[in-house]
Amino acid sequence: MREAGSIFHQYIFSTVVVAMLLSGSWSSARAQSEITLLAPSPTRRPLEKILSNFQAKTAHKVKVTYSGARTTTQAVAKGEPLDVSLIVAPVTGALASGAVIASSMTVVASYQTAVVVPKGAPKPDISTTAAVKKALLAAKSIGYEDPEFATAGQGPAEAINRLGIADQIAAKSKVCANNTTYSPNSICFDPAGPGGGARPTRTTQKGLISGDIDIGLLYLSDVLPDQDKMTIAGVLPRQIYTPTAIVGFISTHASDPAAAKTLLQYLISPEAQAIFKAEGFEPHK
Repeated sequence: MREAGSIFHQYIFSTVVVAMLLSGSWSSARAQSEITLLAPSPTRRPLEKILSNFQAKTAHKVKVTYSGARTTTQAVAKGEPLDVSLIVAPVTGALASGAVIASSMTVVASYQTAVVVPKGAPKPDISTTAAVKKALLAAKSIGYEDPEFATAGQGPAEAINRLGIADQIAAKSKVCANNTTYSPNSICFDPAGPGGGARPTRTTQKGLISGDIDIGLLYLSDVLPDQDKMTIAGVLPRQIYTPTAIVGFISTHASDPAAAKTLLQYLISPEAQAIFKAEGFEPHK
């Protein structure tokens, strides 16, 4: 009788397993594998598209935490990375923290610094170093973010220093000197957004839209959504600045290192890179 009971229980278990497989419950349970991702807020637009494609192609779900570029870097440096972390260069603090796998370091994409002028204004020639220098010296006002507070200011500051005109344009430079993370009291943002919209606008963009700023130096990815309200002349020549890299790492405490690696590798796939490029980022090289 005991043997018959055992066989009966085995039969019931097998029947349940088969039913789960047929119904998709078993595979669904396995598919709930979740990868946690930390990313800078300015990458939200391309990442939403990229991660949607990734999840459709794999059995993995991705939970994203967006934060300011500076705060993202600081969080990882303090040892608080998620399974995969995308941080803005420099990454010295992250490597020194021991919280990320150094060998996993992957440049996913880079922020490009665009030269922007008010709508209807002539496009300045920025094809050469000399041309950029001439355009900046001729402008009545120049807007960009303070590199001490915002990563978007790194490219403009580097270019201005390499051109050797920092002192010459200091008086006409309108530098946004505040944290780039949006808050109602931030002087770097207009909370109402362009035309009273819901999306906040950087002070430099607002100045370009109003015509108070002759030339703005901003991330191309930041100004593309408002390109109908201003004119994008192009990006700064590589000879005078280095695009700010967005670097991916796998955490030393990743819950599923293999899954984390799959996501990081997908971010540099041709499909993902095409999306980054369309959103104004320089693709991985």
